[in-house]
Amino acid sequence: MLLLSHFNRKTIKGDIFGALTSTIVALPFALAFGVTSGAGASAGIYCAILTGLFASLFGGTNQQISGPNTGLTVAMVAILTSFVAQSPENGIAAAFTVVSLAGLFQMLFGFFKLGKYFILVSYPVISGFTSGIGVLIILSQIEPLFGQPLPQLQWSLSELTNTLTSTNTLLGLACLLVLFVWPQKLSRVVPASIIAVAGATMFYVFSGVDMEVVGAISSELPSFNMPVWDNALASEMINSALLIATLSTLDSLMTSLTVDSITNELHDSDQELVGQGVGNIVAGLFGALPGGGATMRTVTNLRAGGTTPLSGILHALFILAIVLWAGEYTAYIPIAVLAAILTHVGISIIDWNFLKRIHQIPLFSVGLMISTMVMSVAFDLVTAVLIGVFLANLVTIRRLSEIQLDNIKLYTAKNAEHLSPAEMELLQAMDDSVLLLNISGPIGFGVARGLKQSVSESDQNKALLIDLTDANFVGVTSTIAIEEIIISYQNQGRDILLSSVCERVRNDFNKLKVLDRIAPKHIFATRLEALTYLKSNQPI
Repeated sequence: MLLLSHFNRKTIKGDIFGALTSTIVALPFALAFGVTSGAGASAGIYCAILTGLFASLFGGTNQQISGPNTGLTVAMVAILTSFVAQSPENGIAAAFTVVSLAGLFQMLFGFFKLGKYFILVSYPVISGFTSGIGVLIILSQIEPLFGQPLPQLQWSLSELTNTLTSTNTLLGLACLLVLFVWPQKLSRVVPASIIAVAGATMFYVFSGVDMEVVGAISSELPSFNMPVWDNALASEMINSALLIATLSTLDSLMTSLTVDSITNELHDSDQELVGQGVGNIVAGLFGALPGGGATMRTVTNLRAGGTTPLSGILHALFILAIVLWAGEYTAYIPIAVLAAILTHVGISIIDWNFLKRIHQIPLFSVGLMISTMVMSVAFDLVTAVLIGVFLANLVTIRRLSEIQLDNIKLYTAKNAEHLSPAEMELLQAMDDSVLLLNISGPIGFGVARGLKQSVSESDQNKALLIDLTDANFVGVTSTIAIEEIIISYQNQGRDILLSSVCERVRNDFNKLKVLDRIAPKHIFATRLEALTYLKSNQPI
């Protein structure tokens, strides 16, 4: 949360420059995202203002600049289209209620300390997810650029020629070219998007060509809208809110990690989610798009000198000032240039670096990335992420289980080289009548089957010593597997002992009353004590 200590003479100059620079970068994108969403340019602008302001006031990343972004816009397009089709009267109001509900979910994520879990997503899933968003953005801009939506692109040669030579398409393609060729050095002074917007606007003003334009943004502040709950859309509203909350959370926390890597600081993930949640609640109440941390704008702020939340607050106020005193001039901005900007964004966020190295990457990771990308385009973003994360976690668990299985060793007097000389002497003196099950490291649920199998395949006519000298964690499933081994041995009338149970494992065992199944005299503090007991009680 913003503290008074953030206001000081040493940082305020940098914060002002950072806010001004990020404002210049943010304006074209806010307009473009607003127009593309179908809610209007003002919905994108006020998203930048409201989420930018409140996320900075209450968030946990000092330099974060928040506002509309690609994934959230794609999701909002689908939500608005679906809701209006199902409920023409309440559809739009219900869609913005979803934005506020998503903000509430984000705040709950923060309050319940879930921030750290959202960034535990494998790279192929993130790569496929962001690349899928890029493809969706490109597809969504085909109609603004070429005059026809994708399903209707069935041109004859003459129609194709007429389309490609139309003023609207030529202007859009020219702006797209500028965005790609504008030198990086100059972008630090004047962003390519500003050059494209300025050039396209001047062309429209002086050429007199009739083109579709953004339209003026009202200088009046947006009105407050009470949330609307539509029972017919209830299930879809909740699902959509979770989608928006998840996308905003991922975008915001990934941006926060980027800031950490640049500044060598550590953000507060949970506080960041609270701040973003407050921003989205307010945005929904005033008919603005949902927002989240914007990486490019945040890095721009950082590079220009922004170091405290004041930069994000000033960024929001600067955009508000421009809208109030210059909103009428958006009436001269052609839609084609905004389509070019978003097409450039879509192309840029596809993970070309991953795709270029696809022949060097393991087949499973390639399949995971491509399947996530395809599902993002063919189905929806949440389904893509959930299935991608599920598959990635399955493989991760399997690999970890294979590693953990190496920590389970069944020894006899012939192969127990790791024992101390005294322990080895005791084990050998018992003439191979004792099995030693050594469990080391953390043992999760994935190894329970292998744990039972290793014992069941051994000679169960021997006494069994379960040695936990190096075990610092045993999961519930593996604990139950150990309990089943104990019961199996006891049913056969064989001796079973435990040694070296650390405090943490002992507490976990006590919760399931596993230790109650073994006589106290068969539980030992050390492996040496257990072997000594077995030797002294060995039948003569």
